[in-house]
Amino acid sequence: MTVEELFKEIEKDSLFYRRSNGGVTVGGGEAAIQAEFVAAFLYRCQQAFMHTALETCGYVKWEKLSSILQHVDLLYLDVKHMDEEAHREHTGVSNQLILENARRAAELCAMIVRIPIVPGCNDSEENILATARFVRQLGENIQRIELLPYHRLGTHRYQQLGMTYDLAGIEEPSTQDMERHMEIASSVGIEVRIGG
Repeated sequence: MTVEELFKEIEKDSLFYRRSNGGVTVGGGEAAIQAEFVAAFLYRCQQAFMHTALETCGYVKWEKLSSILQHVDLLYLDVKHMDEEAHREHTGVSNQLILENARRAAELCAMIVRIPIVPGCNDSEENILATARFVRQLGENIQRIELLPYHRLGTHRYQQLGMTYDLAGIEEPSTQDMERHMEIASSVGIEVRIGG
């Protein structure tokens, strides 16, 4: 699909975007893998006065991410864990690139930081508080933190593909747990919501 073909497809809903104050969000997978295409597409959307947003895990070279951010009104960035070793254990990569990209991106556009809450992985009080403190110091462009409760909606897909789902034994966090996490994160003086 070309940029123009994709734009024509989403343009069909432009009346809805205008009436709802909505816009176009590019997510994935990881959209930044196709940085050149995504940047061109979001630029095309901005030419049509559509609000643009990007969802990313932030694990991408700054050159690619910054090329997209030039055309982004709002960035949704996941921060999964503040401890580098724990992040590496759960995701297979260091969090240093992600945290540095968060610092740099916060200077360029509005940002919402999302913390996917996975019980037993990143839901400790220490990690929630450390993440909230990190986000708080990112500056004025931070709109809020969103705590995203872990869910098991993708487990059937793994079964269909004959793959092992590594988080199969993990339960979804309770409403009380999520409210406690929100209280902890809010204690640093930043807006926090449960869900996206």
